[in-house]
Formats: sequence, structure tokens, C-alpha cells
Amino acid sequence: MSRKTLSFFVVSILLLVLFIPVEAVEIDFDGYSHLYPPGSRIEISYIHSVERSTVIEVLVANESGFYSVEMRWMDFGAGLPEDIENLTGGFYVKRTHDYLGRGFSYWFIPLNHANVTVNGSPLLVDSDGGRSVVVNFRLRRVPLVMRLIGRW
Repeated sequence: MSRKTLSFFVVSILLLVLFIPVEAVEIDFDGYSHLYPPGSRIEISYIHSVERSTVIEVLVANESGFYSVEMRWMDFGAGLPEDIENLTGGFYVKRTHDYLGRGFSYWFIPLNHANVTVNGSPLLVDSDGGRSVVVNFRLRRVPLVMRLIGRW
């Protein structure tokens, strides 16, 4: 095998490896898509539209889907849980491990004042200017090269 043929073979294999699909967490809203690695911790906080109190939901995403791992709220009624585990910092707390699937959406209206934080960094702050916004969460397959270059 010539040196040129060997080089072509190595480059071809490398390119194939770089485009192997891997799972990524995609969060999109307002036409912008944000990618994060599996294992990401997502915190969604908002003002409950009926009870008018703060609700915080904590999700974890892995390669099989999204899981709700904790919920914190300050009031009861209108779809809020009634079973609590403890009271911390004025919030009722419930820890769970509920499977949410590989994709879902939240629709926030201006009075929700929604915030989405991923791995400690803000993504959506105060519903992005006090207007209605749909936030889509899903697992998506992306080329390995995006992970290697830190595209997420």
C-alpha cells in the first residue's frame, strides 16, 4: 500500500469517526437552538399563573431522556403537588425520578416570569422580556465533532 493510499485511508476513517452521531440535549425558543451534553441539570423557575407563587422544577437529561428529579413550590392548589417531603427555605420540596420522555415543551405567558438555567448558567431570563414564549426540550443526535469542538 502506498503512502498516499494509507494517508487517504486514515483521513477517511478519521472523518467517519468525527461524524458518528451522539446524543445532545437541545433547548430551543425564539428560533434559537442551544445544545448541551447529556447529564445536564436544568432548572425551570416560574410564577404559577393561578396561585401566583414561585415554582421551581429541576430536570436531568441523559441519553435515554428527561427526568424530573425535584420540585419546589410555595403554595397548594391548581395542579401543584400535595405530597411533600420537607420544607426548605420557605419551599415545599418533593424529590422524584419521573421520566418525561425524549421531548416536551413548556409554554410561558408574561406573568410567569419564567427562567431556565442549564448547568448553573442562565438560558432564559424573565421569559425573555415579559412575553409569551414556547421552550422546547428534546434529545437530538449530532455529529461527534460538535462535542469535541465544544459546540455545546
